[in-house]
Amino acid sequence: MRVALRTRSFILGVIVAIAAFAMTAPAYAGTGCANADLQPVDATQTAAAERATRCLVNRERRRRHRRSLRFNENLHQSATWQAQDMVAFAYFDHQREGGPGFAGRITRFGYARDANGYSLGENLAWSSAGGASAREIVSMWMHSAGHRANILRRQFREQALAAIWVNGDEIGGDYAGGGPLVIYVNQFGTRY
Repeated sequence: MRVALRTRSFILGVIVAIAAFAMTAPAYAGTGCANADLQPVDATQTAAAERATRCLVNRERRRRHRRSLRFNENLHQSATWQAQDMVAFAYFDHQREGGPGFAGRITRFGYARDANGYSLGENLAWSSAGGASAREIVSMWMHSAGHRANILRRQFREQALAAIWVNGDEIGGDYAGGGPLVIYVNQFGTRY
């Protein structure tokens, strides 16, 4: 069985990072990714942001001659759980202290059940609700070596993304003073 892959890149102070990268963002006009520029301003818009982000991730892969990643429901359940756990415990990381490990968290939702092995990856991001479009998040990831590597890793075949809208002022912890924000968890996998 292969050891789970995980990115060690953490995104803190995303608001500044997005502003810096927005000027060099790839052009997504005409990509067929609906809602790429949607700024989720409440919880009702996060499903559209999820679809747009998955679409843009696949667009980046296709531009580099890699196959598109298929949506996987087990990964989606795991990504949603991770996003909700980060909010509930006011942290921003791939693992909460005392919480489930990265691979265990993903496999407990049934991913890789009955497989001989697997490879996993995860990208995290959060940004103020005014700077959290799919275009901005994917651009930020593509300008970060660890996140870019996950997006473009040839062996990955599946992905899922969870985006949740929250009020950072009500959460505290890593999100204190953030006001309305969107948290993104993008998970990648391959089963052997």
